[in-house]
Amino acid sequence: MLLVRLYQVEDKEVMVMDGMQGYMPGANAIRLLASRKSGVGADRVIVCAGTQAKQGFRAFTADGQETELTAEDCLLLSRQQMDIEIRLTDSFVEKMRQADEERLAKAC
Repeated sequence: MLLVRLYQVEDKEVMVMDGMQGYMPGANAIRLLASRKSGVGADRVIVCAGTQAKQGFRAFTADGQETELTAEDCLLLSRQQMDIEIRLTDSFVEKMRQADEERLAKAC
């Protein structure tokens, strides 16, 4: 099971997930996760990356495009805010992995 947290920032929903737990999602997985139709739904996804000693973050738009962290992202990550905890089932995580694998297969 994978844990993600959903935050309301002004008029946007921002999802924060831990990519250090053995699975770093790619663009297709982010699109699936951020989809309001077939996923959880979010306007932006921030993935914690790196190691325990040196953490880093990757930010994505809902369509899976990686972007720079914004000032609002940094503020969100630095403060404790009210959040909604969402637990993704292993089945849904497998769908995310398959979405990324399909993209890699098309690229070859």
